[in-house]
Amino acid sequence: MADFVASTRNTMLDWLTGLTTPAAVATRYITVFNGDPQGAGSEVINTITGSANRQDMTTAMAAAAAGSAASDTDITFTNSAVGAATVDYVAVYSAITGGTLLASTQVTSKSVSVGDSLKILSGQLTFAIT
Repeated sequence: MADFVASTRNTMLDWLTGLTTPAAVATRYITVFNGDPQGAGSEVINTITGSANRQDMTTAMAAAAAGSAASDTDITFTNSAVGAATVDYVAVYSAITGGTLLASTQVTSKSVSVGDSLKILSGQLTFAIT
């Protein structure tokens, strides 16, 4: 389950209490890290894909129900990695490059080697507010 960063939590609370209505962001992007993105982690999407572009996760998510939302399609980062890296966190950003970190979570560590595929399988990415 994702750990929302403080600014995301504050935005949700301000919306809930009626203090502000945040501007809509049409697309959210997911990326991979070696280490905690809310700490000293390093984004490794460029290493494994050869591009700094994060993956659009918006169309992979089903509508929320019972306080939880889950992916309903696979999210593929690469079918054939161009470089090797260790992935142990995923993070959600507001932009394809740059942007604002919205949430992150630790995942089972995976060593990605040249030629490996890397994807989040349908149903395996979930967000919940409890």
